[in-house]
Amino acid sequence: MTDDEDDGLSQEGQPAEQTEVFGPIDAGALREIRDLIVNQEPLVEAASLDDPLNPQTLSVELSDGVGAASTARIDIRWSLTGNYAAHYTDNQGRDFRFDCHPKPDAPTRHFHPPPDAPSRPVEPSCITVREAPLVTRAILQRWRYAYTNGTFEELNDADDPP
Repeated sequence: MTDDEDDGLSQEGQPAEQTEVFGPIDAGALREIRDLIVNQEPLVEAASLDDPLNPQTLSVELSDGVGAASTARIDIRWSLTGNYAAHYTDNQGRDFRFDCHPKPDAPTRHFHPPPDAPSRPVEPSCITVREAPLVTRAILQRWRYAYTNGTFEELNDADDPP
């Protein structure tokens, strides 16, 4: 759990504060995002939902990572209210997140920078599009930028991707 989540769980099994702020998960959007990623990103080894009937998270396993990383994963959540979280982590222990959800003292669309994606401080996100397919393409574009350049430098510096 992150520093800004409550230890109590809601009836849906999500942290109570997260459910109130993030909203219920959109299973259809997660399936659409999964299909788009599988079709767009050649380094995908697997893309799976944590629960086929009531998914909360889409996990995308990548066969390579940024720089020295040899594997990576992107975990994605998408809510019925259009909130999302896309969390990259790799076998070198590096993380970043592109998020869109209400957060005290932060913009709704925000970026948790590498190497450890801290809860605070966050930066305004370069991703300003709202639709699931466009946000997905923007996340893939920024991941691909970091992967191609072998660095996280300028990861959040794009001008309104995709």
